[in-house]
Amino acid sequence: MKFAAWLSLAGAAVLAGPALAHHSAAAEYRAEVKTWTGRITRFSWMNPHTWVYFDLAEAGGKVAHWECEGSSPNGLIRNGWTRDTLRPGMVVAIEGYPAKDRAQGCKVRAVILPGGRRMVMGSEEPVAPPHVTENR
Repeated sequence: MKFAAWLSLAGAAVLAGPALAHHSAAAEYRAEVKTWTGRITRFSWMNPHTWVYFDLAEAGGKVAHWECEGSSPNGLIRNGWTRDTLRPGMVVAIEGYPAKDRAQGCKVRAVILPGGRRMVMGSEEPVAPPHVTENR
């Protein structure tokens, strides 16, 4: 009997880990979608999320270094991505949700490649549901 109880507890702990590890993008990113055009400096293909690094030219010739969170490699593969889809030097448009706590960060929604091909990275749904108002 003790072994069965221990086994049930261990199973619950193992299953709870992944559920607690996932987080909502709404906690970190704004619901508005913006588009930035920049030059890819690095594409980090790793779990649990990929990262897109790009340089963005600002007014006065200053360059801002951006770091944007992408989707998991498994999800990207299902959408036609490979680890070589984004290569350093490519100039692309990044559609994404600006980060709440860092000026040069975002959650990538899609990337428009040279030539115009739009590669969806995440959900097309907003990171936060729109506010619901009641008509009375």
